Amino acid sequence: LDTVSNNIANSSTTAYKRQRAVFSEELGQEILGVGSTAGGTAINPSKVGRGVSVASVDRNFGQGSLKDTGVKTDLALNGDGFFVASPREGAASDQRRLTRAGNFTFNQDGELVTSNGLNVKGWEVGKDGKANTGALKNIQFDPNAQSAAKFTSEAEIGGNLSADVEVKGTSEISSVVYDEQGEAHDVVVEFNKKSNNSWGYTIKPADSSNSPFKGNKTGNIEFNTDGSIKSVDGNTNDLTASIDWKGVNVSGGKSIEVGFGGLTQYSGSTTSKFQSQNGNSSGELADYSITPEGKLQLNFTNGEQEEIFQLAIGDVNNPNGLEQQGDNFFTTTGASGDLQLGRAGRDLQTSVISGSLESSNVDLAKEFSDLIRAQRSYQASSQIITTADEVLNQ
Repeated sequence: LDTVSNNIANSSTTAYKRQRAVFSEELGQEILGVGSTAGGTAINPSKVGRGVSVASVDRNFGQGSLKDTGVKTDLALNGDGFFVASPREGAASDQRRLTRAGNFTFNQDGELVTSNGLNVKGWEVGKDGKANTGALKNIQFDPNAQSAAKFTSEAEIGGNLSADVEVKGTSEISSVVYDEQGEAHDVVVEFNKKSNNSWGYTIKPADSSNSPFKGNKTGNIEFNTDGSIKSVDGNTNDLTASIDWKGVNVSGGKSIEVGFGGLTQYSGSTTSKFQSQNGNSSGELADYSITPEGKLQLNFTNGEQEEIFQLAIGDVNNPNGLEQQGDNFFTTTGASGDLQLGRAGRDLQTSVISGSLESSNVDLAKEFSDLIRAQRSYQASSQIITTADEVLNQ
């Protein structure tokens, strides 16, 4: 009854896992042991039981349904594992706590914390987007973070230069590029057809009177008869051309490498364009998000995105061996096995769902059914006591 009532009371508790009481019989007195008659017939053992005792109270760690909340810091695990949290440094106990309840918030210091103030743990993410899976750190971010300006050092051009264009025909495309201070400049690439499979190109500023470049860059592009690009300035391996920054807002010796490898020459429309460039202006923090891999991603006003932390997901071999601490927390024991840390979507077949919370996996209909069964069993047991008392009186 205690176990069932606890399940019913926590039917709306975030990520609560249903408990069940497992009973075993109490062996009492041996009436007959194993033996055999004079004729060799086996005699079955006979033993009298003396009631029941609690063998264990287990938890069902099955997945609960996910409830959409719309709050970004509400996180749910779809799969196995636990979030990892621990008290602040200097607390009386710094033992790691495990929880499935992801109703987190960011505190005044920009740290991701549980509902009772424990720090959620994870790893820092490097510039290459990979987590530095060493010592666990508090997940946090600076609400005043900024994205630094970056000068354009690479640009890619792709699309089609129409084979139907007559010789001496021209085509022009443009793009915005950035210097080291984040100032935007317009750059133009002009194509002029020289022969059936040969085009000339000119890379230049849109405003020649205020050019950020040392000069224009010209050259030739050759195509194969099947329409694929053959060479740039006679080079078949390096299909790029570079134009040097003047050095006003960019350190000297730096240039933009313009790649032409995505160009083709087929019959039809001309669709050539700048596909990408790696520069950007400076930007302020506009928003943040948490990806299905559990990465904290900052989004800036200049369109840049930066991943700074990844949630650590903990798991054990025997979840039922975990020790319950209250407040939806568990700690490891010798029965649970050691804590194994991993990354969602890589080390574990688990995903992190932002804006959702995992509901309790308690089925109220089953709990009320178990409640009635327990009541009927107790009534039957008490009736046996009454009957046994009557027999003794007789």
